[in-house]
Amino acid sequence: MIFAAIANWAETSRYTVEFMCAQLGVSRSGFYKWRKSPVSVHAAADEQLTVLMADISVRCNRPGVRRMRAELRAAGYPIGPVRCWRLMRGADLLGRHPRSRKKTTIRGERPVDAPDLIARDFHAEQKNARWCGDITYVKTWNGWAYMATVIDLM
Repeated sequence: MIFAAIANWAETSRYTVEFMCAQLGVSRSGFYKWRKSPVSVHAAADEQLTVLMADISVRCNRPGVRRMRAELRAAGYPIGPVRCWRLMRGADLLGRHPRSRKKTTIRGERPVDAPDLIARDFHAEQKNARWCGDITYVKTWNGWAYMATVIDLM
C-alpha cells in the first residue's frame, strides 16, 4: 500500500522517490522491486471480477452484495461476501436502496387514544362476550393488501 502511494505521488513530480521512501521508512530498492514485479494472480482475478461486476450492475439494475454474489456464482465465479463487498466498494458499485416505507397512519390534529374497554383481560367466560380486532397491511406483487382480524376471546 505504501509503495502504491509512492508510485502515485511520483507521477506528480512533486516529491522525489528518494525523499518519499525516506519519509515513509521504506527502502528505495524495495519500491523499485515492487514496481517491476508482475501483477499477482489474485489482483488479476480481482480486475476481471470488477469488470464482470460492472456489467452485472448495469444489466441487473444495481444489485447489492447478495444478489451480485448470486449472479457471479451463476456465471461460475464463486466469491465470498467480503471480497464481493470490497470489489464493489472499490469500483463504486452501489446497490439500490429501497424507498422509505409509506406512512399509513396519519394522526389528526387532536388525536385521542382508543380506550381499553377490556382492561387487558383477554379471557371470556362465554362465547360472543368479548371480541378483539386488529388491522395490518401486507405488501403483495399487486400493491398493498389490508387485513383485518376479529377474534372471539372465548
